[in-house]
Amino acid sequence: LQKRRHKQELIRNEFETAGKYQIPLIRKQDIDLDTINLIGYSDTKRDDKENAYKTVHFFTYDWFFDKVYENAADLAEKLRQYYALLSPDFSMFTDMPKALQIYSVFKNRWCGAYWQSLGLRVIPTISWGDESSFEFCFDGVEQGATVAVCTYYRENCEEEFMLGYNRMLEVIKPQ
Repeated sequence: LQKRRHKQELIRNEFETAGKYQIPLIRKQDIDLDTINLIGYSDTKRDDKENAYKTVHFFTYDWFFDKVYENAADLAEKLRQYYALLSPDFSMFTDMPKALQIYSVFKNRWCGAYWQSLGLRVIPTISWGDESSFEFCFDGVEQGATVAVCTYYRENCEEEFMLGYNRMLEVIKPQ
């Protein structure tokens, strides 16, 4: 049984998927936008009663939060105490190999679907590279969901950012 469970965790195919690359699906949830007050993942801690009303974001370097995917079950209890979680913003740089960009989207959505399966509130974080990423970067998010978008690394790239942002609006039709 233990071997079978470990194998299942490595496959990570337990959730409904969407798109050509079978990206796990994050369902839309009722989110009270008036209560959103962000806290960075690196500032979270166990038994954090002072910040329990906050929403955890992952807008930082991937290596600071890779463990939320690698050790998902171990970290879920710590994250459960917060109001909501943004799905992790794994990098989608335009110069990354396409396979790694797809994997970043997969990890983002898998974490969100996993957390939802535990009863947590999740706001999908949407990222994209260039136009070639549009075939997969919006997959795995139910239409009408509340979404988050990071603009930090998009400085001086307003035109490219807006191209992706407008496509996201067309595809996901966020709340």
